Amino acid sequence: MKALEFLRDQTMVQADFFSAVLTAGYGASSGKVGHEYEKRQRTREFRKAGEENLRIKKKRLTAFISKMKHSGLVQETQNNKFSITNKGKKKLDQLKNALPARHYQIVDQDNPIIVSFDIPERLRRKRNWLREVLRNLGFEMIHQSVWVGKVKIPKSLITDLDNLNILEHVEIFKISKTGTLRRIGKS
Repeated sequence: MKALEFLRDQTMVQADFFSAVLTAGYGASSGKVGHEYEKRQRTREFRKAGEENLRIKKKRLTAFISKMKHSGLVQETQNNKFSITNKGKKKLDQLKNALPARHYQIVDQDNPIIVSFDIPERLRRKRNWLREVLRNLGFEMIHQSVWVGKVKIPKSLITDLDNLNILEHVEIFKISKTGTLRRIGKS
């Protein structure tokens, strides 16, 4: 198999070379031919990488579907299609209701607010939820876990953070002197 793969690859290299010579035209410099050849090689490598990426994604999807079937969340129907089971519907409802609404009333204020958090990886969904809430409130991301904005933090958000048991991982600062944050103080 290795020998046949090697021969196939060498045949493709030769085909790319001849194609590059023909495309470059009669009397083309070696640089032009080399450029055409490299272009074909990059295209071939790009396609090969895309095929490998697609193969990996299919493998992940198959494993994910297998886990969902094993957990009883989906079932296979005719023609290799899937449908959600009653257990899956209950789980979906639980997930939808697990996190509070992401929209809060926006009240502008003069001084910037910095929200910093260090929510553990095991609580990724809650961390992503908080990022979405901050984005919806009009905060700008300075770093993945540091956000700044000129919006008052709603009390209901603090309550939701406490109910989700992540309030201890969140720090909120009101800035009265901007220092290096002058651009935010002026906006």
